[in-house]
Amino acid sequence: MTRREAVRLAAVAALAPSALPQRAGAITRDELKKMEKAAVARSVSAEQTAMVAFEAIANGGLLDQRTTGTVRVLLDHATQHADLLAKTLESELDASAPLAPRRNAIPGLAGLRGQPGALRLATRLEDRAIAAHLAAVRTTHNSQLLSAIAGVLGSDGQGLVLLRQLRRREPVPSAFERGRP
Repeated sequence: MTRREAVRLAAVAALAPSALPQRAGAITRDELKKMEKAAVARSVSAEQTAMVAFEAIANGGLLDQRTTGTVRVLLDHATQHADLLAKTLESELDASAPLAPRRNAIPGLAGLRGQPGALRLATRLEDRAIAAHLAAVRTTHNSQLLSAIAGVLGSDGQGLVLLRQLRRREPVPSAFERGRP
C-alpha cells in the first residue's frame, strides 16, 4: 500500500466511520469504489427526489404566482443537477444512476394542502440533498466527482436560502450549511 492510499483510507475512516466495512484488516480499492458509488448514487437520488417533488409542487396549484416562479427555477436547477451528477457517476465510476422516484413514493407530497406545507416539504428535500452531497464529498476522492458535487452543493445552498425567505425564516442561520438527512 502506498503512502497516498494509506492517507486516503485514513481520511475516509475519519470522516465516514459508519460507512466502513465492519471487519478487521485494510479496506480494499474495490470496497472504497463501492462506497463511492453508493454515496454518489444517494446524491443523485436526492436531486431526483427534489426534482420530482418541485415539479409536483409547482404544478399543484398550491402556490401564489411569485412562489410558483421560484419553485420552477429550483425545479430547473434540480433537473440540471440530477443530470450532471448522473452523467458524472456513469463516466467516473462506471455506475448507472438510480431511477427517479415516483411522486407517490415521496413522503408528504400527496398530502400537501397549501403553500406553507409545500414550502416546508421543499425545504426538507433541499436539506436532505445538501446532506447527501456532503456525505458524497466525504467519501469520494475523484476530482471530477468532487467538482460536480461541490457545484451542485453551492447551488442547493442558494436554493435553501430562497426557500427560507419564502417561508419568512432566517435565510442564513449558520455560516456552514450541513443539511438534514
